[in-house]
Amino acid sequence: MLFPTFSFFVFFSIVLILNWFLKRKPFLWRIFLLAISYLFYATWDIRFLALIFLVSIFNYLGTFFIDWTINKSYRKFWLTLIIGVDVLVLVFFKYFNFFRESADILLNKIGFSSNALLLHIILPIGLSFYILRAISYSVDVFNKKISLEKSFLDLAIYISFFPQLLSGPILRAKDFFIQLKDGGAKTIENLEENFTLILIGLFKKIVIASYLTVNIVDDVFTVPQNHSQLVVLLAIYAFAIVIYCDFSGYSDMAIGIAGLMGFKSPNNFASPYLAVDFQDFWRRWHITLSNWLRDYIYIPLGGNRKGEARTYLNLMATMFISGLWHGTGIQFVVWSIFHGLALIISRFKAEIMNQGVTLEKILSWFITLNAVCFLWIFFRAQNLQNAFDIIKQLFNWQSLREPINVYIIILIFLSFLLFIFEQEIKEILISIQKRLSLFSMIIFLTIIVILIIKLGPNIVPPFIYFKF
Repeated sequence: MLFPTFSFFVFFSIVLILNWFLKRKPFLWRIFLLAISYLFYATWDIRFLALIFLVSIFNYLGTFFIDWTINKSYRKFWLTLIIGVDVLVLVFFKYFNFFRESADILLNKIGFSSNALLLHIILPIGLSFYILRAISYSVDVFNKKISLEKSFLDLAIYISFFPQLLSGPILRAKDFFIQLKDGGAKTIENLEENFTLILIGLFKKIVIASYLTVNIVDDVFTVPQNHSQLVVLLAIYAFAIVIYCDFSGYSDMAIGIAGLMGFKSPNNFASPYLAVDFQDFWRRWHITLSNWLRDYIYIPLGGNRKGEARTYLNLMATMFISGLWHGTGIQFVVWSIFHGLALIISRFKAEIMNQGVTLEKILSWFITLNAVCFLWIFFRAQNLQNAFDIIKQLFNWQSLREPINVYIIILIFLSFLLFIFEQEIKEILISIQKRLSLFSMIIFLTIIVILIIKLGPNIVPPFIYFKF
């Protein structure tokens, strides 16, 4: 059940009414939140409800042992066990098919049949995200940043809360529990802001991301040899727009939906394509994941506290883990290594950039933007060979000529303007809604939604981050 569908609109309309009705009865309200989160998850694949339940109860029981144990070594043992099992669950479902296919290739090369390895494991949607939430909760209990959550119901809601279940944002347990125990907002706050986030998210996903995916990105990245050098270049820039509009569009909708239910969520993007270096980019891109990697990987490894060489090693290790978390192909490892190297280079340039030289910053922004767009090739490619084929075609000066869809060029240009003026557009939409009566606002929102649907393609692809 995708956010931008009529079935979700019906589902959420009912949920929203019941949510505000049941807030007066805290225990029933919590039961309701868990039930609708599990129901939402079951619409994707009911078989994996057992997995999210088991992950929740395992982390719940494991943190009890951490909290009850005084001996530091035993506490570390229980934390290691919890993290180990959580990671093992993630690796099994995420990497089983990768290892199976690799084994198939190896066995076939040495002349053995691989019929015994026909088992195919489906990756549970949202697994990568709710495992991160579970791990962060357990680590925070170990570090005594939060108190042990004695209510299994509350922990299960945190791990499975449906607006953030499939692709984030990755809300910290402390922030979520404060809101949950307070009953969330008592009235719908920032109504116009939440509706605006949902509208902009819909526009990004349907009008921009889906159109570019269907009309240029999928075809070019599947068979780059069939396209001219210029069209391949446009497809690379188009995918940079697609990945941003697809993922930030989901985040906008998730934040808006949670907001309508009375929950505040952290911002997940801050104009990442305006970044002046890769450090700046990762402060702006998928912010909640970047913060998670910083707090639970980079800093525990030593951060920047153990000298320059160790700092660079920690950066590379953190980005390598980020690549493994994102995908199973070698292309994701390549993508993460290049980003790690770029982060190291950014640290060297930090002093120059802090001097505030405008020309230097403009040049650095231009280089960063194009480097990020180029590296997205490895992120989107089906495999490493596909990535090399795209790069080869990009530099094929004798490639065939083909007509270019002018609308795609216009949409790419307008999308970059959206990146620059996104906050101003949000403020304008909020201002318009605040001047309208409730009835007029409903009419206004309905018209905008209809226009968005009309402007989008007939097929709306699934959100990209669902496969992670």
